[in-house]
Amino acid sequence: MENRKLSRRALLSTLGIAGGTVLAGSMLTFNRAEAASLSCVQVDTVAEMRLLSSVDEGQWVRTSGYYAAGDGGGACYRMVASTSYTGTPDGFVDHALSAAGKVAVMDLSKGIDMLQAGVQSGVDCTARVRAAYAKNARTYTYTGDMAPIIDCDDPNYPASKFAGGIFPPSFSRHLFDGQFRFQAKGSANGEYILFNFQGREHVTMYRPRVIGDVGTTHTGTGGEWGFGFYIVSGAKHITIQDGWAEKFWGDGYYIGVYPANPTLPIPEHITLENCVADNNRRQGLSITAGRCCRIIGGEYRNTGNIAWTGPAFGIDIEPNAQAKSYVDVSLIDVTTRNNKMGGLELVPGFLSRSVVEEPFFNVYVSNFRSIDDGQNGAIKFNNPAPSTPAELQKTIRGQIVIETAMIVRPKRKGVEWGRWGKHSPVVIATDVMVQDPNEEGVTGVSYTLQSAFVLTLTADDVTKGMTHTGRITLIRPRAVDTRSTPRMRAPFWMQTAPGSSVQRMTIVDGFGENDLDGNKGFMRVNEAGSVTVRYTGDRPLKLLDSPLVCASGIWAGYELRLPETATGVLDVELPVSSVSLGLTYTIVNASQAGGQVRIKAGGADQLKLNGAAAAASWIVEPQERYAANASLPGIWSLSDTL
Repeated sequence: MENRKLSRRALLSTLGIAGGTVLAGSMLTFNRAEAASLSCVQVDTVAEMRLLSSVDEGQWVRTSGYYAAGDGGGACYRMVASTSYTGTPDGFVDHALSAAGKVAVMDLSKGIDMLQAGVQSGVDCTARVRAAYAKNARTYTYTGDMAPIIDCDDPNYPASKFAGGIFPPSFSRHLFDGQFRFQAKGSANGEYILFNFQGREHVTMYRPRVIGDVGTTHTGTGGEWGFGFYIVSGAKHITIQDGWAEKFWGDGYYIGVYPANPTLPIPEHITLENCVADNNRRQGLSITAGRCCRIIGGEYRNTGNIAWTGPAFGIDIEPNAQAKSYVDVSLIDVTTRNNKMGGLELVPGFLSRSVVEEPFFNVYVSNFRSIDDGQNGAIKFNNPAPSTPAELQKTIRGQIVIETAMIVRPKRKGVEWGRWGKHSPVVIATDVMVQDPNEEGVTGVSYTLQSAFVLTLTADDVTKGMTHTGRITLIRPRAVDTRSTPRMRAPFWMQTAPGSSVQRMTIVDGFGENDLDGNKGFMRVNEAGSVTVRYTGDRPLKLLDSPLVCASGIWAGYELRLPETATGVLDVELPVSSVSLGLTYTIVNASQAGGQVRIKAGGADQLKLNGAAAAASWIVEPQERYAANASLPGIWSLSDTL
C-alpha cells in the first residue's frame, strides 16, 4: 500500500485551512478498495471541507462532525469533478467545494445517519431529510435526544393535499435510537402528512417516533386528515416496529387508498408491531383498505382527549366507497385505552356501494384488550345509513372473527351492533368478556347505554329498508359487574323498531352476573325473529319459587326447575311467540311433594305437543321435563325431553 506524502506547503494548500490532518488509507473505516490505496484528508466540519482547494478527483475526505467536531455528523466523502456530477449538489449530503471545481460525495456504504445530513433539534429539517432519502441508501439511522421539525403540508396545497411530508425510499431500513423524534411543523391545514409511504416498498422502521401539532401549534379548525404515518396506494411490505405517533390532527397511523388516484393498488403486507398511538385527534389507527395487514401488539390510546372529532376511536377499520376498497386485517394482542368514543370500530358498510369492485371485509382479532374506552363501545360494529335500497342486497363477503377479548370499565356499553343489516359480514366472537360496563354511571331507563352488549335497529333504519340483522354467533360471552353497587343494566340488550327483528343470532354458553335487572338471564330482546340461546353443558338454573313471567327473552336457555319440596301449582308464562322466534325454555318438575308447573302461552298463542290438541296451557307433572320452542308465530312447540 502506498501512502502519499505531502509537504507542509502542499498539505496546507490542499486543505485550504489550518488544522487539517491526513489519515493513511489503512486507517479508513469504510470498505472501498480505491480508498485503501489513497490517503484520506481529515477536517473537523463540513464547512471546512467546503473550503478545500486543489484536491484531486478521487481524493477521500473525512469530517469529524457536521457543524462541530464530535457532534455525531462526521462522514466520509469522495471528491468528484463538478462536470461529472449528475445534477446539482443538495448542500446537505453532497457538497460543492468553494473553489476546487469538485463535489464531495458522501460514502453511503454504511448508510446515512441523519446527523450526517445536518439535522438539528427545533429546526425545520425537511429539505435535509428529503435530500438524505433521495440518495436511496439502504440504512438510515436516527440518533440523539433531538426533535427536528418536518414541514408536513403538501407543497401544492390545496391543489393536492396528501403529497407532503417525507418519503422514505423503497428497500430501506430505518433505525431510531428511542430518543430521536420528528416534530411536525405547525399547520393551518386540515390535511398533512409526516411519514409518507405512498408507492413505497420493502421499508422497515424500528422505533420511529413522530409528534404532531394538536394542542400546541395547529392553527386551523377544519379537516381531520393530519397523519403521522401515511401508508397508502402502492405501499407494499412496510413494517413499523415500536413506532410512536402522538398529537396528530387526524390519525397517528393511516392505511388505505390514496384519494387523488383511488384506482392504484391498495397497500399490502403492512405490519405494525408494538406501536403506540397517543392523544391523536380523530383515531389512533385507521384502516380503509389493505391486503395482508397485521397489527401485532401495541396500544392505541387517549384519542380525542386533547381535541377531538369523530369517530375518536383507538382503531377504526372503515373502508371508503372507492373502487379498490378491500379489507383483510389481523389484530393480535392489541390494546386500546381511554379513547374518547370507543376502542375498536368495525364499519364495513361502504363496501356495499356500487362503485366498489370487490366488497370484501375480513378481520381477525385475537386477544384484544380494551380498558376505560369511551361511550360508543369498546368494540363497535357499525354501518352507515344506506344511500339506496339496492345496497342492502349487495352482500359484503368475508367475516369478522374474534378470539378472546377482555373489555374492562367501558364508559357505557361494552360491545355494540348498530345498523348491522343482513348484508353485513358474518360475526363469530368467542370468549368476549365485558367487566364493569357503564363506568360513567348513566342512570334512567335506557338499557342501551348501560348494558354490556347492545344491538339496535332504529325506526330510521327500518324506513331505509334495514329490517333484519346480520348473522352473529357469540360463544361464551360474559358480562360481569364486580362493583358492590352494580351499574350494568343487563348483560345483553337487543332492541329493534317496529317492522324489524333480530335474526340469525346464536348465543352459546352466555353468562351474566350482578346486573341491575335482577340476574334474569343473559339477554333481553323485544323482537326475536331467529334467536338461539343454548348451552353445551349443564344449563344455568332458575328455581321456581314463585310464579314467573318470561318477557323480552329473560331466562331464555335456562332450566326452570320446580324444587323437590314444592306443592301446589306454579305458573310459568311464556312470552309471545311472534317476538320470541327461536327461543327455547326448558321446564323441569323435580317436585317430590306433588307440585305441578303450569306452562301458559302468552297472548293468543297455543302450546302444541305432537299427538295432542293445541292448548293455551300445559301441566308439567312431577318428574316430567318439557322444552318449549317458539318455532312459528302463534305456536309454542312442546317436546318431552326425558
